[in-house]
Amino acid sequence: MKYVSPAWVLLAALMLQAPAAHAVPMTFVANLSGANEVPPVVTPGTGLATAILDPTAQTLQINATFSGLTSNDVAAHIHCCLASPFLTGVNVGVATTVPAFPLFPLGVTSGTYTSAVFDLTQATIYNPAFVTLQGGIPQAEAALIAGIQNGETYFNIHTVNFGGGEIRGFLVAAPEPASLVLLGTALLGLGLMRRRHRAARS
Repeated sequence: MKYVSPAWVLLAALMLQAPAAHAVPMTFVANLSGANEVPPVVTPGTGLATAILDPTAQTLQINATFSGLTSNDVAAHIHCCLASPFLTGVNVGVATTVPAFPLFPLGVTSGTYTSAVFDLTQATIYNPAFVTLQGGIPQAEAALIAGIQNGETYFNIHTVNFGGGEIRGFLVAAPEPASLVLLGTALLGLGLMRRRHRAARS
């Protein structure tokens, strides 16, 4: 009978538990660059956006930092929903408030933004055209939440020079610290068990 290391069993058990440990709120990040635009933009501009989504509480918070834009920014928002996760080469409509999130720093080439916690059940967070397209606020909320969770959204900053967007990035789930600790512990246990098993055989 083939030997099955207890460490492998432990690793499998911990990995199976990881989704159950997936707690809300969930954090999604987007690395913003001109290369992600459609068509790509040559710019020294860069940025990082973070979306903290709590589907249970029906809330969303946005944090962003950006610099090096070629001209002043005129808009910043989330676009939704791509036909498939991280689909490149296409543009989709604006889902959130236009031209930008409330109090987002406009008319600048660099800045930092931390939003209030938005209530996803209220119209104030959405682009009215997105609400109409989806058929109402509840449908718009469901579409935005699903879009963020499924990798079908991107954060975009538009500027005077690049009205279609100068830097953008796909919102992707950030690794959970708890999951990383579990995986690290499992891998450490695997290494120790393998070492012990080799020592016992020699």
